[in-house]
Amino acid sequence: MAQFDVIITDHISEEGVKILQNAGDINVDIRAGIKNDDLKKIIGNYDAAITRSGTTVTADLIENPGKLKLLGRAGVGLDNVDIEAASKKGIIVMNAPTGNTLAATELTMGMMLAAVRKIPAANDSVKSIKWDRKKFMGIQLHGKTLGIVGLGRIGGNVAIRAKSFGMKIVSFDPYIKQAKADALGVTLCESLEQVLKQADVITFHTPLTDETKNLITKKEIDMMKDNVVIINCARGGIVNEDDLYDALVSGKVFSAAVDVFTKEPLGENRLLTLDNLFVTPHIGANTEEGQRDVALLICQQVVNALHGKSYENAVNIPFMKSQLSIEMQKYFELIERMGHLLAQLTKGRPERVEVTMVGHKFDEDFFERTFDTPFNFQAFTIAGLRGLLEFNVKETVSYINAPYIAKDRGIDIQESKTHAYGKFNDLLVMKVKTDKEEKVIGGTVFPDGYGRITIFDQFFLDMICQGTYIYIRNSDTPGVVGKIGTLLGNNNINIAGFELSRLKGGDAISFISVDSEVPKSVLDQIQAIPGIIEAKVVTL
Repeated sequence: MAQFDVIITDHISEEGVKILQNAGDINVDIRAGIKNDDLKKIIGNYDAAITRSGTTVTADLIENPGKLKLLGRAGVGLDNVDIEAASKKGIIVMNAPTGNTLAATELTMGMMLAAVRKIPAANDSVKSIKWDRKKFMGIQLHGKTLGIVGLGRIGGNVAIRAKSFGMKIVSFDPYIKQAKADALGVTLCESLEQVLKQADVITFHTPLTDETKNLITKKEIDMMKDNVVIINCARGGIVNEDDLYDALVSGKVFSAAVDVFTKEPLGENRLLTLDNLFVTPHIGANTEEGQRDVALLICQQVVNALHGKSYENAVNIPFMKSQLSIEMQKYFELIERMGHLLAQLTKGRPERVEVTMVGHKFDEDFFERTFDTPFNFQAFTIAGLRGLLEFNVKETVSYINAPYIAKDRGIDIQESKTHAYGKFNDLLVMKVKTDKEEKVIGGTVFPDGYGRITIFDQFFLDMICQGTYIYIRNSDTPGVVGKIGTLLGNNNINIAGFELSRLKGGDAISFISVDSEVPKSVLDQIQAIPGIIEAKVVTL
């Protein structure tokens, strides 16, 4: 029987260590607290390494990886791991995103109670030999409306617990199907604005992406009810800290509870001067049970991976793309960007994703899995799925966990091959059906090596699939394009390219490539041009 060697470089739960030791063919070397200089000398002697936040995995550390092929992080965050460097060395990186779900859920509930009843401030007051009961007049949760932005694992668990307090729950999450919301007893809203206007308490459970950075600014706070309570235990930067400060001072926001900040560790910050702000130092995962569960999860995944069994929380899959030819790697990159585009331009919640590979180029199976999984999708399907999901899903979306995330959200995935699609012979087609609409994108790689979008619904294009674009849909009437160009010029926005397609007498679409950021005020002006149906900035 083959023997595997695993090094543990940080303290993890003993229950996790026992999983490794009980496997029968794994030698466990616990070196908690080992310095990088010492670790570098020996890391190539191990098949797998398990770390926490105490070990920084740099490119230098794994410069000579030896037989190392797995790196497990006992936790969610991977800020201390150079994933790109690991991928280049063929090392699979995995984390444990679900192990601390309940810890984060319970912190959210605790912060909510602290904010509405001012518990930390009351505690400090009594310990200062004061008895000022009137100062700590609070708000009951019973009968109030809780707005949950992001109804994934943590958001869903918060909903379950909030209902036991007698709260009404409304939520916005563009990637959660109605059936899941119904099962949780949650009213699923069509827009963030609907949640903000209804909720007495608002909690956030989303990733920090370009879409969610500064999701809540003064504009959004002004939409909220007076005396609203804001909870953020998700990611710093989702709620603009300056605008939150002003709202807490003015009284628009009754109180806020925050576990995460834009800059951590937290230094001087005027938010800390406010009596109606309650803070903790990013402790969402800090429970004994949470740390136990992440250790159990990561150790079991390492055992499964070493034994060639199914596991789902790898954040890279280096052998998938590298097994493709240079030309096929271009198609791989293209369909991932097609997924990005669909994520930004498709309305509603995805219900089905279809990927069709067109032409003889796609006749062979392009890679064999080193590790078994329950999914048999081709690399291109997984790349497109990852591109679609990573814009709006809280956890890290990787090539290996994308099908699991889709399954968890009830998204049906279909894959097919054909030798012709209209007038095209070599093409990747990706179709997304939501509860509101269906969109189709087709793309191919030209001899110059650039991936191009050639089909967008019923329109034909020749659009290089990279960069920043203004997407326009308008009625096919004279003068619209000229007005857009003039408006952009007046705002010093340079047009790098202009791809236009139209249905004569019907609608037209444009993808305008620009060299600089497009302010929302400019987008609003474009939207106001007569004949414009839709205008949006998209990044690829």
